[in-house]
Amino acid sequence: MVQEGIYFAVLAAISFGLWTVFHQQASKFINPIFGAILVSLTAVILGSFILLPQMKGITLFTNQKGILFVVLAGLLAFGIDYFALRTYSSGINISVGGPVIIGGSIALASIIGLFFLGEPISLLKIFGIVLVVIGSSILAAL
Repeated sequence: MVQEGIYFAVLAAISFGLWTVFHQQASKFINPIFGAILVSLTAVILGSFILLPQMKGITLFTNQKGILFVVLAGLLAFGIDYFALRTYSSGINISVGGPVIIGGSIALASIIGLFFLGEPISLLKIFGIVLVVIGSSILAAL
């Protein structure tokens, strides 16, 4: 099961990387608020086409906490889209903005997992987080 999760993580990383490129390219031509809304609307339409044929055979949620966390994630997804579009429309190169956005999200998620969600901490994990923060900081300073 963990191995399958790694495959999905790789697909998510590819999606995130391409998402970053498409945001950077779109930022020159679209209002950031409208762009963020359009990204979300596109996700709703695609998700609906995938979900509707499966509706009879799946459980949508098992606990209302799931709804709460997904709604919070949706609010933050709007922020990601909006702030990424604002970042790139300001003229920042993708070679700087992408690693800062993605690297910052890696560091934050790792710190929350290790220090607030009780995941096991090791020196190697802390070293990896430090390297991500150093790399993102170097690029942000360029």
